[in-house]
Amino acid sequence: MTRITTIVTLGCALLAATLGHAQALVDTLQPGARYVALGSSFAAGPGVPEQLGNCGRSSRNYANLVAEALDLSLVDVSCNGATTDNIRHTPQNGAAPQIDAVTADTMLVTVTIGGNDIRYTASTFACAGTSVEENCTANLNQDAINDAVSQLPAKLAATIEAIRDKAPQAAVVLVTYPRVFPDDAVSCAELELSAEDTRYLAALGQTLQDIFVNVSATQQNLIADSYVLGEGHGPCADPVTERWINGNVVASSGVRYHPTAEGYEEMARLVLAALGHQ
Repeated sequence: MTRITTIVTLGCALLAATLGHAQALVDTLQPGARYVALGSSFAAGPGVPEQLGNCGRSSRNYANLVAEALDLSLVDVSCNGATTDNIRHTPQNGAAPQIDAVTADTMLVTVTIGGNDIRYTASTFACAGTSVEENCTANLNQDAINDAVSQLPAKLAATIEAIRDKAPQAAVVLVTYPRVFPDDAVSCAELELSAEDTRYLAALGQTLQDIFVNVSATQQNLIADSYVLGEGHGPCADPVTERWINGNVVASSGVRYHPTAEGYEEMARLVLAALGHQ
């Protein structure tokens, strides 16, 4: 298996400094403030009732839950399949780049993006349910994936910089992808992946997490990190209500390998905590 380059996470002290730096921005949030939600399907909420429009957006995704809790004016432009390019400059599904929704008076922006850049979910979909003999992940274009991984830190950083250029007063919260692969993922039958495919995809998910944490700390962004709390809440968690993310079969809500309604509630709670609202 081709080795996936990993990004070393920064320590707790630097993350604490990040929170302190952002507190001045957090204090400016008032009821009715403009809040823009950006990102891919993990932000949008496909399969979680009630679905709004054609981008997989749910009325109960984490953005809507945060807006409801803080009485903010939400503009949600997250969309299934979005990449960092779709946020910064590339239209998607006939819609303008997501960043066009960010205005000078925007006071809060949340972002979950990058998984599609490195083909994380697409690779998981492609290999789910395949036999051991197919060697699915070994037959992926791993060189292209590794190249995309190497580019993602700069793309994610540029995305945040573009947001700050358009909304210099805004608090920016990076919301990580929930953890799909627990420590014992090889024994999680709900994933429906071979042991080798599981190891490869779990490493890719960890790499995505590492990039998020590194970029967040380097740029002094707030971070809502559901990945680090995801152990015990993966596709094989029992009872089903403890699952923040689905395996290859939808447990209660959402779609395959994406957050459940409970997962979005947890992501919202973490965004609120990052903003100093418990």
